[in-house]
Amino acid sequence: MRTLVVDLLGGLGDLVMVLPSVHALRDADPAGELVVLTHAPGAVLLERDPAVTAVRLAEPHDERRAVELALADLAPDLVVTTTRFDGIGDLVDDDAAARGTRAVSNVWRSPPPDELVGERYQRILADEGVIGPGIRPPRVVLGEDERAAGRAATRSLADGTVLLVPGAGMAVKRWPDEHWAELARALRDGGRPVAAVGDVAGVTPLPPTDLRGLAARFAALGERGGVVVGGDTGPVRVAAAVGAPTVALFGPTLAVRYGLEEGRNLQGFPACPHRRPTAITEQVCWWDAGCPLSTTGPACLEELPVATVAAAVRAGAATAGAVEIG
Repeated sequence: MRTLVVDLLGGLGDLVMVLPSVHALRDADPAGELVVLTHAPGAVLLERDPAVTAVRLAEPHDERRAVELALADLAPDLVVTTTRFDGIGDLVDDDAAARGTRAVSNVWRSPPPDELVGERYQRILADEGVIGPGIRPPRVVLGEDERAAGRAATRSLADGTVLLVPGAGMAVKRWPDEHWAELARALRDGGRPVAAVGDVAGVTPLPPTDLRGLAARFAALGERGGVVVGGDTGPVRVAAAVGAPTVALFGPTLAVRYGLEEGRNLQGFPACPHRRPTAITEQVCWWDAGCPLSTTGPACLEELPVATVAAAVRAGAATAGAVEIG
C-alpha cells in the first residue's frame, strides 16, 4: 500500500507533532510505501527516518498545486492530511472518492481544548482504522554518526548544562529578553552551568549549526544531565523528540492542548480571556503580538515568573506531559 501524509501547516513544530502518526502509519503497514509532503525547513527531520520512504516538498503559497501533483504522481491508497486550507481537504476527499481509495482529511474535527494535538491526531486515525490503538510521543531519528558529532560539539560544556533557546519565529511566543538574562543569572547562582542557542545577555552562545546538528547537540546534552529551556517553538519540540529533558514556556497557546508530550510545560496566565485554545490564529494577539492586557508585550509571557522556570529546571524536566501554572 502507498500512503501519503500531507503536512503543510508551515511550522517546524507542526511537523514534529505529526511524527507519531507517521510512525504509527508505518507500523500499520510495514511493507508499504510512506511518502510525506511538507515544506523544506522541516523536511530535514525526516532524512534518517526509516519509517519514511520519500519526502516531497511544497513551495510556500503553492501548496494546493503540490498536493495535486503528489496525488497524480503517486496515486496513493491512503492519504492523511493535517492541512485543509485552500480547499486541500476537499481536494484529497474528491481524489479518494474518484479512485475508490481512503482519505482522512480532517484530523482537527471537534477538538477538545484539553487534548494534546499530536495525541488527537492518533486517536482519530485509530478510530478511522488506519493505525492501531495506543498513543506515542514524537521521535526524531538521529544516526549514530550525528549523535557522535553532537557529543563532540558539546564536549566543552559541563555536565548538567542548561541550554537556553530564547528565539521564536513569532513575537507573540517570545519570553521577554530581561527574563532570559535573569534566568541565566539565577541558574548560575544556583550552581548550574548555562549556555544558549541565540542571544541571552551574559551567556556565550553555541556556534551555529543546521537543524539536524542542533538536534544532535540537544540529544548529547540530554545524555549528560542537561536541560533545554525555550518557548513554544519548533526547536524546543525537536529537543524533546530527541530525548533531551525539556522545559517549554507557553503563553498565547494553551499547554494542555499544544504542550510537549514529554517534558515540563509551564503555562503563563491560564485565565487569559482572549485565548482561544481551538482557534489560536483567531486570537487578537496572534499575528502581531498586540496584547489587549499589556502595552509592552504578551501579558501571558510577561507574567510567567523567572522563579517558576528556574524551579522547573532544578526539579528536573522529565515529567511526561506535566503542565504547571506560572
